[in-house]
Amino acid sequence: MITSIEHLPDEILLNICQYLSQYDIILAFFGLNNRLNCTVSQFIQTLIISNENYFTHRENYQLLSIIGPYLHSLTIKHTHLSSAEISLASNIQELTFIHSQLDDLPPLRNLTDLNIIYGSTFKLIDVLFSNNNNNLHSIFLVSTSPLKISIFSPPKFSKIKQLAISLQSFDDFVHLLHICPELTCLSLMLQSWNSINIQNLDNQSSIDTSTTLRSFSLRTTYDLNISLNEVKYILKHLTTKLEHIAIEIYTEDIACLDGEQWENYLKENLPSLTHFEFLILLRKDYPHGSKPLQIPDIVKTFQSAYWSKITPQKITGYYNRCYSGVSLCIHTEIIPTVRRRRYFLY
Repeated sequence: MITSIEHLPDEILLNICQYLSQYDIILAFFGLNNRLNCTVSQFIQTLIISNENYFTHRENYQLLSIIGPYLHSLTIKHTHLSSAEISLASNIQELTFIHSQLDDLPPLRNLTDLNIIYGSTFKLIDVLFSNNNNNLHSIFLVSTSPLKISIFSPPKFSKIKQLAISLQSFDDFVHLLHICPELTCLSLMLQSWNSINIQNLDNQSSIDTSTTLRSFSLRTTYDLNISLNEVKYILKHLTTKLEHIAIEIYTEDIACLDGEQWENYLKENLPSLTHFEFLILLRKDYPHGSKPLQIPDIVKTFQSAYWSKITPQKITGYYNRCYSGVSLCIHTEIIPTVRRRRYFLY
């Protein structure tokens, strides 16, 4: 009795596919009949085009030509595709560039998520103003160097809702809020702090704030020592309706470890806050003979009735014995989601 491959159960076919490349699977099984199309459907939803997979440019183009309309996600890594070639994946929802140069973004009607990881900073800000992709709402940018943002003349505004970005300075952060008025989630990596006089912080009332933002995460570089007042100044540019904050900072300001000072500020200025995640690393030289800070004493300042209503509620820390002065870290558990790619509120 002769048995054709069509008589094999799906389990056997999928086991065979484990030994084949995506290119071979598509050419062998896809397009033969509806049953086989369903069997290999997992191989036509995601495609990674890379110079690491040993496919030629012709083979990659052939794959795109066959399964492009069925793809949900396309990743381009260490290689280059033209806008015309990318447009073959006409229905993708997510597009990722890794160490790849981005040309003009083609019209992709279902594109919602764009990720550019270690690409060139040339024209990178332009992706915020893509008029060809009306459904694009989430952008994740990891650049080779922090970006600088200027106010455009005539004014240009982005419709992006969720953004992760690394910026050079506080001024760039303020400009970003101006050109992205519809942001709901912002993950910010800040490289440097401008020389701003914040002595009269409480008396400033003319700051334009973002009204739509609900989730905000802040990371600073290891070389940037930021104070509690400077963090407050950043938060003052955000809406009082913030629900979720995550910070990862390095500081010489002991006030950043004081739960009571955080509580007083948050209660008064961010009444809608439900989540506050943090990792705060203190590095400070202490005079010889002075009493060192104790982590249990710091944690007690975060144990009031207010903090019992904020998620997460467990706070811990550790000492860094390698530092010449005092170096300790306190953080919420799990160490903050600021390390995740981005937040989604809904």
